[in-house]
Amino acid sequence: MKLLIKGGRIINPADHTDVIGDILVENGKIIEIGQKIATDGTEVIDASGLVVAPGLIDMHVHLREPGLEAKEDIASGTRAAAAGGFTTVACMPNTKPAVDNSILVSGIIQRGQTEGVVNLKVIGALSKRLEGKELAEIGDMIQTGAVAISDDGGHLDNTRLLKTGLEYTGMFECPVITHSEDEGLAGEGFMHEGAVSAMLGVKGRPSVAEDIAVARDIMLAEYANAPIHIAHVSSKGAVEIIRQAKKRGVKVTAEATPHHLTLTDEELKTFNTAFKVNPPLRSSDHVEALIAGLKDGTIDAIATDHAPHAFEEKDVEFRYAPSGFAGLETALGAVLTGLYHTGKLTLMEIIEKMSYMPAKILGLESGTLKIGAQADITVFDPEYIWEVNCIKFYTRGKHSPFESRNFKGKALITIVNGSIIMQNGEVLK
Repeated sequence: MKLLIKGGRIINPADHTDVIGDILVENGKIIEIGQKIATDGTEVIDASGLVVAPGLIDMHVHLREPGLEAKEDIASGTRAAAAGGFTTVACMPNTKPAVDNSILVSGIIQRGQTEGVVNLKVIGALSKRLEGKELAEIGDMIQTGAVAISDDGGHLDNTRLLKTGLEYTGMFECPVITHSEDEGLAGEGFMHEGAVSAMLGVKGRPSVAEDIAVARDIMLAEYANAPIHIAHVSSKGAVEIIRQAKKRGVKVTAEATPHHLTLTDEELKTFNTAFKVNPPLRSSDHVEALIAGLKDGTIDAIATDHAPHAFEEKDVEFRYAPSGFAGLETALGAVLTGLYHTGKLTLMEIIEKMSYMPAKILGLESGTLKIGAQADITVFDPEYIWEVNCIKFYTRGKHSPFESRNFKGKALITIVNGSIIMQNGEVLK
């Protein structure tokens, strides 16, 4: 089967290409990139006025399967990914049971092949049962297909265990992904500690809790000479610590989320539980530091931290609600609206952070448009205006801090392995 994407603006950060042209796909591979490619006997997508990018990659999602399918499962989560323009997602191991052995890694990979509609990658646990006491079967999981190792869902307080884990994963050049917050400082808080929390009388999570944890985790990675990835960075102190570590040659990468890049703690004056996330939304000075970190390469990737919950779990008083919300279907719109249309990032920079760099960090052969590459492609309209409506989401999580907001920019076509999976907002599989 042949598919021709014709007349689109091809943006490929891998080689800094930004041209108007055509892409011809056959048998799941890109076979030609050029001008005015012949169309006989070929399905044609008219991409005039649209951006054609390497498929978006989300390296931090919670698909909840196994054990927490009331919140999300592989079928619903990967359809939400396709609806948002993502062709690959990597799922976190904080499920029930936790993904801490090769059998579970293998099982999720197989479920992704049978139930999923986008490429599904697996992140294995660092410690058994995520208890932070004993290393999980790291080597077996990596050899089975795990692309990273993490105890995300909480901060690993056991310094010795993290040191040992980094020494072990370093032999595979496999990144450890850390949720870096000192729970001794932050554990009893519900939002960013600052002027807004003081005004509301809500106990806060101080930004220094993140700074301390990031510094510790980077120091251990530097000592072990092992790759480490700092998840969902939210504080200006952490940005500077990562910046200085990179200058020293530490193997550290980092991500920020669309919500931490576009929202502040001012939103919590409504006590809407959709705004409750971990780490928390912070004040505008932290947001500005995150954007500066994206611009100068300190922060390598944009990841959603897609964390859906059942409706009744979030429909409670603010302090009792779990942290997190569904982010796959709003990510591109939030980033284009908040960062591109405000002149803070270019399209090239956004696609690099949402495709090329996540692939590079996880060691994936994707995130690029080149002849011979797997045809994972996202076509989006940066000018498309639409309103967020959680009820229409494919994800089971129906809470979003962006509910009822108008976004400018939306994925219109998601192509996975040469097949159109989503078109004009409708997932076709």
